Amino acid sequence: MKLSGLGVWNLYFLVKFALFYYGAIDFSLLANAALAAFFAISYAHPLLNKVKHWLGAVMAIVLLYKDSWLPPIERLTRQAGNVQDFSFGYFLELMARVINVDMLLALFVITVCFWYCSQWIRFTTVTVVGLMFVAWQSNHSEDDLMTQPVAANNVTTAAPRAQAQVVTQEAKSPDEQLKAFYEQQSRLISQFPQQYNGELFDVIVLNICSMAVADLETIGVSLDDLYSDFDVVFSDFNSATSYSGPAAIRLLRASCGQTSQTALFENAPEQCHLFKNLESLGYKSSVVMNHDGHFDEFKGLVKRFGKIDEQPYDITNLPVAQYGFDNKPIYSDGAVLNSWLNEKGEDCAPCAMYYNTTSLHDGNQLANQPRMSSLESYPTRHKNLFNDINGFIKNLEKRGRNVMLMIVPEHGAALKGDKVQFAGLREIPSPSIVSVPVAIKFIGKNVQSYSQTLVSESTSYFGLSELISGVLSTNFFAGNGNIADLVDTLPRAPKVAENADTIMMYVNKRPYIQLDGGDWTPYPQN
Repeated sequence: MKLSGLGVWNLYFLVKFALFYYGAIDFSLLANAALAAFFAISYAHPLLNKVKHWLGAVMAIVLLYKDSWLPPIERLTRQAGNVQDFSFGYFLELMARVINVDMLLALFVITVCFWYCSQWIRFTTVTVVGLMFVAWQSNHSEDDLMTQPVAANNVTTAAPRAQAQVVTQEAKSPDEQLKAFYEQQSRLISQFPQQYNGELFDVIVLNICSMAVADLETIGVSLDDLYSDFDVVFSDFNSATSYSGPAAIRLLRASCGQTSQTALFENAPEQCHLFKNLESLGYKSSVVMNHDGHFDEFKGLVKRFGKIDEQPYDITNLPVAQYGFDNKPIYSDGAVLNSWLNEKGEDCAPCAMYYNTTSLHDGNQLANQPRMSSLESYPTRHKNLFNDINGFIKNLEKRGRNVMLMIVPEHGAALKGDKVQFAGLREIPSPSIVSVPVAIKFIGKNVQSYSQTLVSESTSYFGLSELISGVLSTNFFAGNGNIADLVDTLPRAPKVAENADTIMMYVNKRPYIQLDGGDWTPYPQN
């Protein structure tokens, strides 16, 4: 047994260095250094060397997958049931996105250069130098992580809207910052009135799947045009997750501060549930969806953890506008919304309606149209959706009742993708996916016309609950109060987002991610 050069395995490490530099993978320094040391050992017996290479090949593949941003195997196993629902056409569409032609060409060039230059360059030395450089860079990144002063909101549960941000000078690790954030959020509770004797108004929440600010920029739609008739616009709202079920639960639990992903699937205090707070004031809740709610048990999550006990509104006899990635029907938003309004909208005094639409979800196909990429059809589907919403708003205005209408996207569609995730992949809650545009419109005869109020600071669900509470407390629909004053005192929230075993948080004004409880890594930016 002796030490030798890495031979052809240098190519493996050169490719990984290139991918790491590009931001397409992470790099586990100790594991990669150990693998390089394993390949450097040479045995006198040829059979042992063959076993070394075969075993090393398996370890190299496993390590490459571990260093990639792809979900862990065990998480894919847990999602196997959902993946089985994908249509064959959607599978082909996803495969076309995964294959990166530029990256394949770069790999070809690196391979040819390696074989050509290996005659006079000792690539083992290059690999060792590369490992040393990654080690130096890792230490430098860890130093940066510890230089962030901790920002905390000075809040009390008695007056959560009158709060100021206090910055302490004590530097904390990202884990300590995250713990401090969740501790601060745990003290936030909206104080709804014990009873409401003011002007009645309906609360209608339109929860839109797959629409982030980045997606609007991709299709060339501006917030000014999209929300020109709305009274309040949150241009940097934090959805705090990139999946539909958790996003719906967070919205329906908006009356308390942001919790961890794990806590979403545990029982929460009654006062945390937005619709329960409204029901205690005489509101009648409704659940309306333009899909059957079966995928990922969405319908059950809304009922169990969102605490809306009403059965979803029956839509089976309404027109089908699209078919989902699982070939299930997706019904016309306009038909569903206006059908509910005509059949149920007058029976509740007042109404609290939660509407969920998947019209913009990845993989959808327009009904009675030739098949096309869901990325190509997104602009058309988006235009159709907002035509339907605007028509619904006109019908609300004709009805003459007071309404507080809220458009709250669940998360983005990741239309462009980035270095880490191909288009449509939302495993990691990156800033471009969780930064969504929220808008609020007040409809009523006594609603005064003000200029639009724009909130550009990071805000999240608790702010929406506080705004509803403020509208109730000021009897806004009787012509009292100023919406700009209510908005100015809403709590802002740092951008922290979480999926199962994946966390994104800003450190030193830069997004970092933690995967499966491992080290914090800068999220590669395009």
